[in-house]
Amino acid sequence: MSVQLYKAGDADPELQGAVLVLPAVAFANIGELTVDVLVCTLKAQLVARLDEPDLLACAGNNAYSLQPPGLLATALELYQVPGSRVFLLQQRAPTIPGRQQAFAASIMAWAKQAGFAQLLLLCGLDAQYRREQQLEGTQLRFLDSSRSGAAAAGSDGVQPAAAAAAAGDSGSFAGSCSAVGLRQLESDIIQTEREVHGLLPPWPLLDAAQQQALPVTLLATFAAEGDNVEDALALAGRLLRVLQLQGLVAEDGGGAAAAGSSGDEQGQGEVQIKLQVPCSWVGLYGRSFDKSLF
Repeated sequence: MSVQLYKAGDADPELQGAVLVLPAVAFANIGELTVDVLVCTLKAQLVARLDEPDLLACAGNNAYSLQPPGLLATALELYQVPGSRVFLLQQRAPTIPGRQQAFAASIMAWAKQAGFAQLLLLCGLDAQYRREQQLEGTQLRFLDSSRSGAAAAGSDGVQPAAAAAAAGDSGSFAGSCSAVGLRQLESDIIQTEREVHGLLPPWPLLDAAQQQALPVTLLATFAAEGDNVEDALALAGRLLRVLQLQGLVAEDGGGAAAAGSSGDEQGQGEVQIKLQVPCSWVGLYGRSFDKSLF
């Protein structure tokens, strides 16, 4: 295992049995943007920095606060939601070219050894591969690990009974995703994505998680390259609803809550936690256009 964990200050994170939310550095950077929103909204605290040799090195100033004395931001950071067993892994740099599968295998081996009970993987999906019937309605999708592996083998009928049972089980993460309005990622999209982007995230991460027998649920949104702030906010909002239904996050953004305490059963109500974005987003896409010109 290549991942090295360095605790931040006096933090002593207990990872056994916890939930890990992590991005797939993929299309439109939506996974990383969503983790940024979650860190700010849930007031997550930095508990460790990770070093992985297949990841390009990077360092910068504090992404979440302008207050002195500042805090070093690095390529791979682990945050914990206060009072909760939810951890957020933020990745700020891409992998070395050609090392994506090695990185995925390394990260999942670390997650397995750490004892995480559930992984939630966040990413964007290329909107140009949508079918006509997918152009309308929600663009948010989820994929349970039991389906992703079967799709990789080229099966159109990707374990329909198991997938339907998981989506209908309100106690499962797949069931919670369905309850808050996410649709299951269609088999034809999975196959197209694997044919075109099979060596790129999130697929190596999903495959590596399955090899480690780690339960993982993909939460994604169709998007086009550009200003993807709204896409990230939408995905973050639905993920918060999922965490609320699972009893992992309270409606006020604190620690554990009673399962099912947030909103209506179909997931059509508004998220009761007000989403927040980091100060580092100020210059993310430059200045907005002057609306008076149009």
